[in-house]
Amino acid sequence: MPERHEVTILKIVLDVLKPHRPPLTEFTADLAGLRGVHKVDATILEVDKETETVKLLVEGSSISFDHLQESIMKMGAAVHSIDQVVAERTSKAKSE
Repeated sequence: MPERHEVTILKIVLDVLKPHRPPLTEFTADLAGLRGVHKVDATILEVDKETETVKLLVEGSSISFDHLQESIMKMGAAVHSIDQVVAERTSKAKSE
């Protein structure tokens, strides 16, 4: 049986479609406040009548994608794609 290792997500880049409200500053600050997140860099790629396409770069020590996606959805936005992920093994093999 293969060895099991604990892995954490350190960086994730997402393509997100969000409504104009909340504004990008509030949207980004809310995500930056999540546990395990240290930095959120948000860039608006496209704006139309009701939505904004945003490229999110999220960095941290232990990012929970589930919590991140849940927070994004609570603000009325949706993850269109996961464009990049950096993960790291954080401990030695565990016994079964």
